[in-house]
Amino acid sequence: MVKEKISSFRDSSRGQALIIVALAFVGLLAFVGLTTDLGYYFIMRGNLQRATDAGALAAAAQFREGRTFDEMKAAALDAIRLNGFSTDPSDVIIEVCDPTASPPDPELCTSPPRKLVRVTVNAQIDTIFFNVVGIHQVAARTTAISEAASMDVVLVIDVSESMTFEASAGTPLRDPYYCNHQDPSGADGYPGECQPFEKVKEAAVNFVSKILDNSAAFEQDRVAIVAFSDGIHSWYVDPDHPTDTTNTTPVWISDQGTAIQAIKQLTVYEPGTCQGVTDPYTGATGTTYWGPCRNYDSSGNYTGLYCQACDANGEWSPYMTTNIGGGLKRAGNMFAHETREDALWITVLLTDGLANATDLENTDIYTDPSTWPLGFCPDWVNLCQDNDTTTRHVSGNGQYDADDYARDMADFVGCFPTNPAAGCANTGQGSVIFTIGLGPEVTNDYSGTGLAEVNGIPYGADLLRYIAAVGYDGNPATDPCASHSDYTDWCGNYYYSPSGAQLNRVFEDIASRIFTRLKK
Repeated sequence: MVKEKISSFRDSSRGQALIIVALAFVGLLAFVGLTTDLGYYFIMRGNLQRATDAGALAAAAQFREGRTFDEMKAAALDAIRLNGFSTDPSDVIIEVCDPTASPPDPELCTSPPRKLVRVTVNAQIDTIFFNVVGIHQVAARTTAISEAASMDVVLVIDVSESMTFEASAGTPLRDPYYCNHQDPSGADGYPGECQPFEKVKEAAVNFVSKILDNSAAFEQDRVAIVAFSDGIHSWYVDPDHPTDTTNTTPVWISDQGTAIQAIKQLTVYEPGTCQGVTDPYTGATGTTYWGPCRNYDSSGNYTGLYCQACDANGEWSPYMTTNIGGGLKRAGNMFAHETREDALWITVLLTDGLANATDLENTDIYTDPSTWPLGFCPDWVNLCQDNDTTTRHVSGNGQYDADDYARDMADFVGCFPTNPAAGCANTGQGSVIFTIGLGPEVTNDYSGTGLAEVNGIPYGADLLRYIAAVGYDGNPATDPCASHSDYTDWCGNYYYSPSGAQLNRVFEDIASRIFTRLKK
């Protein structure tokens, strides 16, 4: 009897143990299954987040181009699918700031305004273990906000007298005074008929139209315009007085119409008529003696600029009219005015030749030859150049020239404000810089003339490549153009346009390279 009870107890214990083992196995299996599904869920959700990030960047790129919501959504869907998620369009939500909402979304409607796009993706993630028990999918929701970079763009435009070079020498349209005053009402959309300057204005207008593509109240980008010629006439363009060559007040513009009108009203620099020379338009006798003046022969034909005081005193620095360094200096100062640290800082410089003038020094008196040469020009040269672009001098050196000054100002604009590259002489603003060389003088090495560059390297193009190299990555030593011996090649941030007709394509390419960045 006792043996039977013991045997029964043992059987019962074995049965209970088997049940416990079975339950433990089921529990262990459930734990392993839960861990597997949970791990798989987090892996797939991470992948979904990366796909959402890609979709947000793609949508922001379309936002930059002013596309519709459908186009933004299509771009986001393509990016999400390329990352492995076949998401239904109804599961993707695209949102930007709606200033008319009550209240506006504080995450998207910031002050100052920014180009933010929020992409939300609702997806179903398959299960592995729980699929056995009828739970086939688990919902996941991911969100990313991407930013089409708000931009502060400074256009630095050469308005020197040579910006009429597409007209034949000696003809009326080569005269800046004459061509500036043609078509004053702008019947073709642009007052004046100076070429290629009218094409410069046309391309600049098209470029600005892409940057300032929203209403003024909702515009997140800003544009400033700097015009430069000689050491005196380099200025910030005031939209209310675009031809005021004395304006020293930085001006940011957010309204497309205002910026376009300011560009359209720009004129080529036109100094007065030379002293003693009859002005063919007014019949008056010219009075300009100091600095450059417009010269005419006895028949009233334009013969170009001249400088009587320069001729009389054997020093031609007051005659020069292309102060590239001065234009860059004002561009760099723009970024210190109403600074937006979150914006992408961009400078676009356009010129048609070499640097041959600088800003004036404090001791310079324009009408006192004893203070000449004007600006930072070597005493023994007349074009403010030492004839060798491969040399670089520091300020205060007797050979410091207009080319050195322009390179220093390029460093000021493009080198980083902290931890500048070893190739930078000083800290700078960290702006991206694009340079555009316009016309044959940019690539002219003046071989066979008294101006010949001693190493056969073009004054203008070599300088513009340096400026573009600084603005490419903040380091002039890493020049993407180093392997390009042809100075008409586009390379890095350097562009060359043989005439005004190609400028729209140049500006289009620059606009296409302005990038977006992920916010979070």
